Amino acid sequence: MSRTAIRLLVVLPILLLVLVALFLVLRPDPPTAGGPQEETIDLKIAGGAMTPDEITVEEGDQVVLRVTSDRPVGIHLHGYDLEEEVESGEPTELSFDATITGRFEIEDHDTEAVLGVLLVRPR
Repeated sequence: MSRTAIRLLVVLPILLLVLVALFLVLRPDPPTAGGPQEETIDLKIAGGAMTPDEITVEEGDQVVLRVTSDRPVGIHLHGYDLEEEVESGEPTELSFDATITGRFEIEDHDTEAVLGVLLVRPR
């Protein structure tokens, strides 16, 4: 075996170790999963329809639905079994911790018409 081949067999493993060490030291931190957030979402009810008609939050979030309507309406959030009366033109807040994952209808409690959907995704 020649001197060049021996030198190559010694230098390559050392170079590989240096590269691995540099990677471990200089690599960026992995993204951390965000913890629970405070989510305030503005909802508008007009003409029997809610805008936006679908909202998404993450499990564990503290959620405030700030609802305004063009007419008095009782809203009901299924799954969380929350109800609130909304007066015409006056913002009303519906607050809760998103502890249950899934898809939940938001309905006009008086007419039982579905206004929209709340999606609570697992964290």
